[in-house]
Amino acid sequence: MLDVTPETLRSDLDLLESQGLIEREHGAARLRVLDKETPLEWRQAENRQEKMQVTIRALQEVKDGDIVFIDAGSTILTALNHLSSCRDLTIVVNSLPAAQSCLDMGFHCLFIGGQMRRSGGHTYGYFAEQMVDNITIDIAILGTTGIEGVDGFSVYRAEEVGIRRHIIRQTRRLVIVMGRHKLNQPGYYRYASFREADLLVTNHLTPEQKKRFSGVRQIVEV
Repeated sequence: MLDVTPETLRSDLDLLESQGLIEREHGAARLRVLDKETPLEWRQAENRQEKMQVTIRALQEVKDGDIVFIDAGSTILTALNHLSSCRDLTIVVNSLPAAQSCLDMGFHCLFIGGQMRRSGGHTYGYFAEQMVDNITIDIAILGTTGIEGVDGFSVYRAEEVGIRRHIIRQTRRLVIVMGRHKLNQPGYYRYASFREADLLVTNHLTPEQKKRFSGVRQIVEV
């Protein structure tokens, strides 16, 4: 055990939090990851209930026969199996875990090839973007790493902005899923402004929090 008083521990944690080095929640503290994503399995376990709530609601926007792009992020993967009640879907993915889930549900699956990122098992880059440009997507469901400081939705790495910009150009409807825990997380590289989102599905917001998304066409809170 650490030989420190509770007061000292709280003071040290306050300092680390103010410096942006840790996040505190539910009586615990953890290091913030500033320069790279944590493994997909870890991210899926974090804030799981929030993620499941927003994903289940967002997937209700999918209609039988749609061509759907599913994001490679952990939020959507937590409840992707809720698509199983839909019929005759074509799922476009750039994520190996998402592709396997969709195949297991019996859907047609188009896998976007390209440069592969080991963390998360997803593709990006020139060849991925070229393939996306040849597909008309009915609905794209994307996540975000955070919104703080970017006035929009973001990803961790600059090289992953490109494929999302191509997806947005090719889709008829853009749906963003975001757990409430992302509200105060920093945005890194913006891939879409608030005004570009047709629908934002998130957890319940305060009136003040909701003002931050004034440009979004529709907000659904769950």
